[in-house]
Amino acid sequence: MKTQKWNFYSIIMIIAAMSAFSCSDDDNETGSNPDPTATTKYAVGFQTLPVAQAGPVDYMLQLNSLESLTTGELTVEGQGIPQTGWRFFHQAGNTIFTAGYVEDRTCISYQLDENGELKKKTDFVYQTTLNNYLTVDDKTLLAVELAFGVSDPDATSIPDRSFYEINAETGQVDRIISHPVDSSVGDGTAANPPYLPWITGMVVRDGKLFLSYHKYFPDGNGNAIAVDKAYIAVLKYPEFELEKLIEDDRTSSIGTNGPSTGIEQTENGDIYSYSSSSLTSGISGATKPSGVLRIKNGETDFDTTYFFDVENAANGGKIYWMDYIDNGKALARVVLDDTLGQWVAFREQGEQLKLVVLDLINKTVTDVQGIPPHANRYSSPTFVEDGKAYISARTGELLNESSTNTADGETYVYIVDPATATATKGAKINGYALKGIFKVSK
Repeated sequence: MKTQKWNFYSIIMIIAAMSAFSCSDDDNETGSNPDPTATTKYAVGFQTLPVAQAGPVDYMLQLNSLESLTTGELTVEGQGIPQTGWRFFHQAGNTIFTAGYVEDRTCISYQLDENGELKKKTDFVYQTTLNNYLTVDDKTLLAVELAFGVSDPDATSIPDRSFYEINAETGQVDRIISHPVDSSVGDGTAANPPYLPWITGMVVRDGKLFLSYHKYFPDGNGNAIAVDKAYIAVLKYPEFELEKLIEDDRTSSIGTNGPSTGIEQTENGDIYSYSSSSLTSGISGATKPSGVLRIKNGETDFDTTYFFDVENAANGGKIYWMDYIDNGKALARVVLDDTLGQWVAFREQGEQLKLVVLDLINKTVTDVQGIPPHANRYSSPTFVEDGKAYISARTGELLNESSTNTADGETYVYIVDPATATATKGAKINGYALKGIFKVSK
């Protein structure tokens, strides 16, 4: 039998604990908040199934705790803030931004109000589409406005890319900077065709802005050229002065159109990029393997001693999406069948992708156990808390022109442990996907 020894100090500690517990109960009963500045909420960008119209509608949905993502069901029926059209969701500081893609060229910012509720702060309008984003710091979101082509097929110049520096506190644009990045009108020959840059990723490090990009014919059809090289432009930042253009022919052009950023920085300052080389992911004509390149901390050129051939590694394949987590590990979605047709990886429902952990240091690929083959078209940078990554994934019959059946589809949140390459099924999503998971404070 275990004997418990009591002393005066123990009694005093018990009394103090009981007093604190009593105060806590009083606060809960009255609904008061002794420290409103410490209010923390979670929110998700929620992509619904079609609701009384031809296509899905995006919502902003507030959650009171992270546990809401781990059990039960999430729905926007009778709640949430409806958005206009298909949107991107991103965060800087304690501000969440939603930007329309085609139907609505408005960027809306949301913050917690004085009552700790997520409310619209303000908005601004842009001309074409904001299609790539970088959280520079807690005060600045950088977005680039892009177009596949030029309106005049006989144009003698390529329009500059427009970069928006957005103030996370006000939700407004502080400045718009125009820069050509890397453009050419060429001479019309196969050896020197016209092209414009399509930005796929951005990183700011040591006063420099690294931009990964594809080269597209400026005809508006979204056809890339010279896909068998990786391209990065290095600019002085915040001056936006071009320092150099670098390229690497060991893999294909960096990133894919929209689902993630093509380049990311690790804790030690190294920059890693991923190249897809996948027709199913929208990259047509690539012959180089899908893989990962590196720019070492303090350098502005590709590391010639490093190449991670993901496509030909054990458990590998062609990358559709990659997001760095920590400790040299990244999550990636790998295409299971690259013969399904161009852009099929972007379908909101299906079983065309698998989730893997990429060990960028040791160059290994590990299948994540506990999550089935699935679809997920787009999400903001992956939400990570306490070392666990939270993502959504949808299974069911592949959607295409002849099949729009969503009845057999299911979407769940999965909580992924990159250290063990395992996933736990969380809350069911009454919709296509969570396009972003965010944590904001007031």
